[in-house]
Amino acid sequence: MQLSRETPSGPRLATSPSYPPRRPAKTLSFPPAGTVRTTRNFVLMLVLLALLLNTLATGPQLRGITFVSFFSFTGRQGSVPTIQEGPATIDTNGVYIRAARLNDGSLIAGYTQTTPTHKILLTSRSVDNGQTWTPHGEVFRADRTTHDCDNAFPMQLANGRILFAWRNHQKNENGRYTYFRISVCFSDDNGVTFKYLSAVDERHMQGINGLWEPYLRIDRSGNVQCYYSAENGPPDQDGIMRISQDGGQTWGDRILVSGHGVASRDGMIGCAPTDDGSNLICVFESTEVGHFTVSAVFSHDDGQTWGERRQIYTPRNGTGCDGKPIVAGAPQISNMQGTLVLSFMTNEDHDDCHGYDGGDMKVITSTDGGHTWSKSYIVGPAPAHWGGIFRLDRRHFLALYSRDGHGALGQKVLLS
Repeated sequence: MQLSRETPSGPRLATSPSYPPRRPAKTLSFPPAGTVRTTRNFVLMLVLLALLLNTLATGPQLRGITFVSFFSFTGRQGSVPTIQEGPATIDTNGVYIRAARLNDGSLIAGYTQTTPTHKILLTSRSVDNGQTWTPHGEVFRADRTTHDCDNAFPMQLANGRILFAWRNHQKNENGRYTYFRISVCFSDDNGVTFKYLSAVDERHMQGINGLWEPYLRIDRSGNVQCYYSAENGPPDQDGIMRISQDGGQTWGDRILVSGHGVASRDGMIGCAPTDDGSNLICVFESTEVGHFTVSAVFSHDDGQTWGERRQIYTPRNGTGCDGKPIVAGAPQISNMQGTLVLSFMTNEDHDDCHGYDGGDMKVITSTDGGHTWSKSYIVGPAPAHWGGIFRLDRRHFLALYSRDGHGALGQKVLLS
């Protein structure tokens, strides 16, 4: 999302009921035909009702329709996140942190560091599951007066190559953008050095048409998917995805993820599977109601098509100290062994006049594929910035955020 172009993100199971068998008749006399039909119809109705309840409880997708779980109307709370030991420092000057698991079991974090003269994309590595971090490599650096690089996203392929996507923009002497890119570099030495690989998307500046916030995932066919935000005009921005079938060297046509038929600033996209199949959820911030809230769309074919748009989290009513509505945005999401954990930033409890940037990092959870959600929990206290989330194991995740005076942090959280 873009609140100011100098910010890190730009201006910006239930089962079927069982029924006891009917007792055997005491005599061999037969009831009237009408009674037999009535009994048969009643039994048939019970069977159909049992099948319907089982369908609703398990929530399958039939002909593109998602059935909400019968039990979701009870307002289930899902798993409760509990903060573990204090956050680990990834980099005292880092911001906008995203992490990946490497094939050797270690973790790599990508982030941006800003100096008085340069913007630098860096990596840090952890060999103890996020408890400690050490500087690891440099991806890219540029003169900050003529270049803007940010929105880091690392991911390792099965062959060991690490891809690193980021926004890669040029500016003129007046600080105005002249060219937008979503770029990808690669590393074949486990994230120490990087070389340029490709541009997922690029275009000259024409009005409001920036490209922001890449997100990488590998689909069930082994292809690389890159999701990102593409501006269409002042009030409108869409979520886009492109697929690479050659490890990120070339990219296919645009697939519209969010924004169809909606004039909303959709951004900061993050995705996760909702089950072990081809069902996905992508979350993003949107302005469909006039200010930033968290929304989602769903796919049942591994990202080829998207729909079922819905709002996920709306912050409390009210205005901040800047006179604007209370907001929530910058979401990310992960699947923790069937529990979806969605993180976002909000100023609903802490406000420093900068919208959600500088507010709290919160999470909500869902145990029914994203149809119902728990209450919110703070995992990164204000003033926090540009949160991300990374799954450590089936019960733990890292809340990744930067905090004033502390830099880039990784907070371990337990789902209980």
